[in-house]
Amino acid sequence: RAAVRAWGARGRADEIELAADELITNALMHTDGPAIVTLRVVSGADRRLRVDVEDSSSALPRLRAASDDGVSGRGLLLVDRLADVWGVDPRGSGKCVWCEFVVPVRGAA
Repeated sequence: RAAVRAWGARGRADEIELAADELITNALMHTDGPAIVTLRVVSGADRRLRVDVEDSSSALPRLRAASDDGVSGRGLLLVDRLADVWGVDPRGSGKCVWCEFVVPVRGAA
């Protein structure tokens, strides 16, 4: 949260924190190893804050519909709704699940 605020994304801090929490939780619940979390600013046509969560499982996550009374199965749905874009990059014997949030440059209108 401190990094998100320091990078000028205070207005989206709750969304970013919730999406990161969901990706981290998925990595820890559905894999046997640790997760590596990286948060960085990506420049391009829009300035974006990117959350990467790497794990050692080659199993790719997928959006799924959770039942009304189910206690799990909504994590990626939340990420899909909160983030501007998200995806999965295979990495050798593991993967990186990531999401990005467009954030304004400080001082920009």
